[in-house]
Amino acid sequence: MTMSYKTLEVELENGQVRPRDSETRPAKAHALLTLLDSSAPPVARTCGELAERWPGLERLPADDASAFAEDIERARANLPKLKPARD
Repeated sequence: MTMSYKTLEVELENGQVRPRDSETRPAKAHALLTLLDSSAPPVARTCGELAERWPGLERLPADDASAFAEDIERARANLPKLKPARD
């Protein structure tokens, strides 16, 4: 079964939100909660699947697309310099 996802910001208090895995959590934390919706279109898992779905994907408005591109460039500029490869 494939699912889409939506991430929400939540507060954890005394570990009351329990993940399905066995990972331990702090007693109190600020976290992200991901809700799965099996009725949404499936997420592309390969380049081929994405290429098939690409023509039908919703496009961002021009302002949002520009802001997204600026965020990517700003993040790229802040990446640490690559270390030289060792022989």
